[in-house]
Amino acid sequence: MSFNNPNRNNPQKGGASYKITPFRSYSQMDNTSALATFQSLASAMDEIHNRNASTLSFEELYRNAYNLVLHKHGNLLYEGITERLTVHLRRCGGRLVRLQRDIHSGQSAVIGGGGDAKSNAAGSDSLLQYRLLEELSKAWTEHRITMVMVRDIFMYMDRTYVPQQRKRPVYDLGLWLFRRVVWERSMGDDEDRVDESGGLSMSNVNNSIDDGHPTMTTTTLGNVASTLLLQVIHQDRLDRLDDAPQRMALLRSLVQMLLELAHASNGAYADAASSFRRGGGAAATAAANVSGVNMPVYERDFEEAFLGESQDFYRVESTSRLSHGISSETTNSSSNSSSSMGAANNDDDEDGKPAAKYSAMEYVHRAQSRLQEERVRASTLDLPASTRAALLRIVETELIERHARTLVEMEGSGFASILKVVASSPAIGSVAAASGPGGGVGSSRMMMPAGGDSSESSVVIDHERIKDLASMYELFSRVPSS
Repeated sequence: MSFNNPNRNNPQKGGASYKITPFRSYSQMDNTSALATFQSLASAMDEIHNRNASTLSFEELYRNAYNLVLHKHGNLLYEGITERLTVHLRRCGGRLVRLQRDIHSGQSAVIGGGGDAKSNAAGSDSLLQYRLLEELSKAWTEHRITMVMVRDIFMYMDRTYVPQQRKRPVYDLGLWLFRRVVWERSMGDDEDRVDESGGLSMSNVNNSIDDGHPTMTTTTLGNVASTLLLQVIHQDRLDRLDDAPQRMALLRSLVQMLLELAHASNGAYADAASSFRRGGGAAATAAANVSGVNMPVYERDFEEAFLGESQDFYRVESTSRLSHGISSETTNSSSNSSSSMGAANNDDDEDGKPAAKYSAMEYVHRAQSRLQEERVRASTLDLPASTRAALLRIVETELIERHARTLVEMEGSGFASILKVVASSPAIGSVAAASGPGGGVGSSRMMMPAGGDSSESSVVIDHERIKDLASMYELFSRVPSS
C-alpha cells in the first residue's frame, strides 16, 4: 500500500512523497532451520580443527550464531559446541594414549633384546621419554589456537546466553573439556568414537566424557605426563639432562598448561560441582574450595608431587654428603623417607669428589649453589610465587637446618673447630676487626666462655644463628684459612 502526496510536485507546499510499507510479522526460526544452521557451524568447527580456517567466512558464521541465540536456540548451540569439541578431543586423547602405549612397548622391546639392542637402550629411553610430552604440548598449543577462532564465532553467545545461564564461556569450555577428555583420560581408554545416537544433548556429552573416566586408583594420561615431568627435573638436578634448554622450555609450556587448565576449572558455573566430582574426587573438590587456592589441577597433579620429590632429593643428597658426621638417628630418618628417584644422589659429585668427603665449608658452598640453581629453575619454569617460596624453603630446611649441629661440630672443619683455631691464633685481633661489630667471627665472643677457654667442651654454640643459609655462609667465609 502506498500513499501519494498531492503536493509532491510543489516544493513550496512540501512536495515530498511518502511510501508506507506493510508491517512484516516476526518470524521465529523453527527447530529444523535451527538444526540446519547449526550444522553449518559444526562443519566450520571441523574445518578449523583440520586447519582449514582460511576457507571460512567468519562474518557469515558469526551472523548464523547470532541468529540462533536471537531466536532462542542458545541451548542447542551451546550443547552442539560442547559435543563437537568433545569429538575432536577424544580423537586427540586416544591418539596420545596409543602413542604412550607404543612407547612403552618399544622400551620393553629394547630391554628384552640383546646385543646391540641393550647397548642402545640408554639412548633410546632418553629420546622416548620426551615423545609423549612433546606431543601433549603440541596438542595443547593447537587446541588453544583453535579455541581462539571458535570463540570469535560465538562472541554474541558469550555476551548474552552464557552469563544468563551460568555457563562457561566458549574458550574456558574448550580448556575445561581438554582437561576432562585429554588430561584426565584413562590409559585404558584408547577409543576415538563418541556415541552420537543421543543427538545434541548435554547428558549424551557428559556420558561420552565419563565413559572410561578414571577413578582415584586408575592411571590417567595426566599421571603419566606428571611422572615424566618429574623425571626430567630430576635429570636436570643431576646435570644429566641432554639438550637442557629445549627440555626445560618444553616443561615450562606444560606447567603453564596446567595453570591455565586450573584457571578454566574455576567459577560459579552450573556444572562446577559435577565437574569436580567426576574429575578429581573429594580431594580436588576440597582443594578447589580452599580460600585463595585457584589451581586445583596444578596443585593436585604437579605441585604436590614436585615439592615432595624435591624434599626427598635434597634429604638424600645432604645425608650422603655429611654421612661421616651425621648421627645415626638422622641417617635412619633420611633413608626411610628417600624415594627411589632420589637414591641416585649417592654417586660422586660433578667435581669428582666423593659425596661423604665434603668439609663443612665445601658443603656450605655446595648448598648455596643448590639454592641458586633452584631459583633459576623456578624462574625458567615460571612457577607461581607460592610454589617458588615452598621450594626454596624445602632446600634450606633439608640442606642447612636439619644439619646445623653437624656442620658446627664436624671434626676438623666444623665451626666449633674453626673457633678453636681462631681463638688460639695471634691474628684473632685482626680477624675480629675485619669482621666488624655484631657479625662474623667477631661475634664469636658471645659464643666463647668468658675465661677465654677454647677447649671443645667449653664452646657454647648458638644453633639458631646458623640455621639460615646466608648467616651460615657469612660465619664460615669470614674465617681465614690456616
